[in-house]
Amino acid sequence: MQHEIHTFALHRRGPEDGVHPELHGEIRPLINGQDVLDEVFPGGVTWYWQWGGLGIPLAASEAGNRVMLVAADCSSSCCGSVWVTIRREGPHVLWEDWENNGDSGQLPSEFRFDAEQYDTELARATAAWG
Repeated sequence: MQHEIHTFALHRRGPEDGVHPELHGEIRPLINGQDVLDEVFPGGVTWYWQWGGLGIPLAASEAGNRVMLVAADCSSSCCGSVWVTIRREGPHVLWEDWENNGDSGQLPSEFRFDAEQYDTELARATAAWG
């Protein structure tokens, strides 16, 4: 079975852009140049990756890592959040098993990335903002 390979990038939007100045901005994942989180959880924030002291928790392992991608700015327990499992499978990184415990947006089934491109972009962003 042939799977579509997507491109992965990270984009920082900061207070200088008028984005969550009280939270010092946020880092957003772009898939094929599009902010997929705008579709699955409109209005959610990812600020905690950088400014919550957690770095950028998007590394892939064979066992898989469950990651909160975006949450409501009030509280994830109040208004929800979106989670995904990030897993390495051979030469690919998969984002799969999406979960939205809020009430907004449609979740994708899976994204598959070239592992080398994914790791290079994650290293670049971590060095710049992590």
